[in-house]
Amino acid sequence: MNHLFRGKFPVSILATLIAASAAPAVAQTAPEDIEEVIVTAQKRSQSIVDVPVTISSLDGDTLEALGIDRFDTLSDMVPGLVVQQQSVNNNGYVIRGLTSDDGSAPGAARVSVYLNGTDVSRSRASYFEVYDMERIEVVKGPQATLFGTAASIGAMSFITAKPQQEFASSLTVAAGNFDMQKVEGMVTGGNDTVQGRVAFTSRERAGYVKNTSDEADLNGYERQAFRPSLRITPSDDLTIDLVYNHDEATDPGTAFVSRELLFTDNAALSVPDNNVLGMNDVGVDRTVSDFNATVSWDLNDQLALTYIGAQRDYDSLEAFDADGTGFEMLNFSEDATGDQTSHELRLNFSGDKINGFVGASYFAESAQQSVGYASDEGTFLSCSGGLAAAGIAGCNADTTALLTGGAVSELLYESEFTNTADNSNLNLFADVAYQISPRLEATAGVRLVQEERESGYVSTLPNSMLLAALGIDSDLFFGLLPNTDGILIQGDTDNSAVLPRFNLLYSVSDNMNVYGTVSRGERSEIVDMSSGSESILPSEEIDNYELGIKGRLGDTPLDYTLAAFYQNYENFQVNVVDQESGQSRTENAGSATNTGLEAELRWYPTDQLQVLANAAWIDAGIDDDSGNGTYAGNQFRLQPELTAALGYVYERPINSALLFTSSGNWSYRSSVYFDIANQYEEDAVDLLSLRAGIAASDRNWALTLAASNLLDEEYIMDAGNTGGAFGFPTYIEGAPRMVSVEFNKRFGAF
Repeated sequence: MNHLFRGKFPVSILATLIAASAAPAVAQTAPEDIEEVIVTAQKRSQSIVDVPVTISSLDGDTLEALGIDRFDTLSDMVPGLVVQQQSVNNNGYVIRGLTSDDGSAPGAARVSVYLNGTDVSRSRASYFEVYDMERIEVVKGPQATLFGTAASIGAMSFITAKPQQEFASSLTVAAGNFDMQKVEGMVTGGNDTVQGRVAFTSRERAGYVKNTSDEADLNGYERQAFRPSLRITPSDDLTIDLVYNHDEATDPGTAFVSRELLFTDNAALSVPDNNVLGMNDVGVDRTVSDFNATVSWDLNDQLALTYIGAQRDYDSLEAFDADGTGFEMLNFSEDATGDQTSHELRLNFSGDKINGFVGASYFAESAQQSVGYASDEGTFLSCSGGLAAAGIAGCNADTTALLTGGAVSELLYESEFTNTADNSNLNLFADVAYQISPRLEATAGVRLVQEERESGYVSTLPNSMLLAALGIDSDLFFGLLPNTDGILIQGDTDNSAVLPRFNLLYSVSDNMNVYGTVSRGERSEIVDMSSGSESILPSEEIDNYELGIKGRLGDTPLDYTLAAFYQNYENFQVNVVDQESGQSRTENAGSATNTGLEAELRWYPTDQLQVLANAAWIDAGIDDDSGNGTYAGNQFRLQPELTAALGYVYERPINSALLFTSSGNWSYRSSVYFDIANQYEEDAVDLLSLRAGIAASDRNWALTLAASNLLDEEYIMDAGNTGGAFGFPTYIEGAPRMVSVEFNKRFGAF
C-alpha cells in the first residue's frame, strides 16, 4: 500500500477538494453569536474569557474535525506549547520554552498532566491515547494553587467524554500508507439513575525508518486502549463518575541514527541476545492502567463538595540501540515501573460576590527505573578508544577475536543501573475570587505543600574479561560509574513550600476583559544518588508575572486572547548526559529568565467556516552570569523563539443530503537546540496537514481523506541523545507525509 500513497495522486485529490471549498457557498452569513467556551481550570465552570489566566481549550468536536488524536498534534494548535515524543515511553512537554521530560524515578515534573482531575504527570506514565474526549485545556504559567506542585510552568488537563442517558454510538475505521490501520468507537446510554459509556481505540502503523538489521522498521506504533465509564445519579444533587483507563503499546521502537544515515532508509539497529535488557529486539512494551472515582455533591445552592480519588499503575519497557550504527556498542533498555495514588477533597462555594474553594489532597507514588546495558566488550573498548595503547584504534568489530586469539568472536558484557523513588505530599489549598465592583474581580489563592522524597540507587558492573586479560582490573567503564555491587543506597529529604497566586480581572466593556497575574511555582527538591552518595538539588523556584487581554472584536464573531509574561527562575534544574560515563543526571544551572508574548484567536467569517490562529514569541535561557557556570547564556532545550499555527474547519452543502467538509492546519516553529549545552541545533520547521471529505447532512456518516506533513518535509525530533556522550550523537527523524482514508458512522443522539 505504501507505493500508492507515497505518490502524488492522493495529494492532487486533496488539492482539488480544498480548492472546491473556495467556491461561493449559498447563503453564507456570519453567525449571530459564537458558542461560549466553558472551562473548569479554576475548579468551577466558567466562560474562558472570565478566567484570569492564559488558557487554551479545544472541545471534542474541534479535536475530531482537525484530526488531533495525539499529544504532539495537540501542540500544533496551542500557542506556547510544544510536545516532543521520542517514543510512547519518552515524552517532552514544553510550555513557554520550559521542558518537562525527566524520566528518572527521583525526578520531578514541571508540567502537570491531568486526566479527569487527577495528576498523572510522571514522565513514563503521562502519555495516553487521545480519543473520545470532551475537551482539553492547557493552562500556561505556574498553577500550583489549581494543579499542584507539578504545574510549575503550566498544566494540560484532559477531560474524557461522559456517559449520557440517550443511546448513541459511533465507529471509525481508517487505513493509510505505511500500513496504517485504525479502529475507534464508543457506545453510551442508560436511564435516569445509571448511564454507561465504553470507548476504545486500536491503531497501528509500520515504521517509516527502514531497519536493515531486523524485520521491523522503526518509528512506528501499535497501540490499543479502552475506557469503560459509569455515571450514577441517585439524585439531582449527587453525581458519581467512575472511569477506568487501560492503554497498551507494543511499538517497534525508536530509530536513533547517525547523521550520515538520516533519511536514507539504511538504519542498521538491533540489540544482541542478552539477559539484562528484557527483550532481544529494539522495541517498546508498555501497559498503563488507572481508575478514577469522582463524587460531586451539591449541598445547597451555594456549597458543593467534590471528592476525586485515583490509582494509576504503569510498566514500560523499552530497548534501544543508542549508537546509531551497526556495531553492538551501546545497547540499552529502560524498565520503568510505578504506581500512583491520589485523593482530593474540595469544598466549592459561590455567591453574588464571592466564589472559590478550599480543600486538601494527598499524593503518593512509588517508582523504579532500571537501565540495562549490553555490548560486545571488544567493540565498545575499541570504539571508545580504550584499546589505543594496545594498538587497536577506532571501531573494530573483530577486536574481541583479535584479543582472544580467535577463541571467541564476541564477548557480551552486561550491567544494570537502577534508581528508585518513594514520594508523597500533603497539600492544603484555598482560592477565593471576590467581586470588588461590577467590573473588577480579585482572586487570591495559596497552596501549602509538605513533601517527603526518598531516592535509592543500585548498580551491578562486573569486571571486563578483556581488560582482565590485558592485566587491567576494571569494569568496562574504567570506574567512571559508581558500582554498588547490587547493594541499594538511599537518601531522603523533606520539603515544605507556600505557593501563592494573585489575579485581577477587569471588564473594560461587555466585549473585553483585561487581567493581571502574579504567581509562584516550584519544582521539587531532587535527591540524586546516582553518583554513589547523596546529592540534594534545591527546589527550582519560579516567579511569574503576566498581563493579558481577552474578548471579542467589537460585534464581530472573533474571539481573541493576548498575553505578555515574565518569569524568573532560581536553581534552574537541567538534565544532562555525563560526557565521560554517558549517565543522565540533574544539575543546578543557577538563575534563568523567560519573557514572551502569546496570541490566540477564533473567528467565524461565515456560518460554514471557523478559523483558528495562534502565535508565541519567547526569549528564554540561562542568565549570562559567570556564577551560572557552563550553561550561562544558553537557550533552553527544545525552546523555539517563535511558534505559530493557522487552522480552519469548513463545511458547505453539496445538496440536501450531502456536505463537503474540510479542515487543516499549518504550524511553524523557529530553530531549536536539542540540549542545554546548545551543541545540536535544527533550523526552522513548518508543517501542513489537510483533511477533506463528504458527510451526510445530518452527520451520521462521513468519509474523509487526510494528510499530515502534506509537503513531505524532512525534519528531526531530537539530536545528541545518549550516544552523544560517547562521541556517537544520534538523531530521530520526524514523520514523513502520512495519508489515510477514514470512514465514520454514528448512531443515536449526538
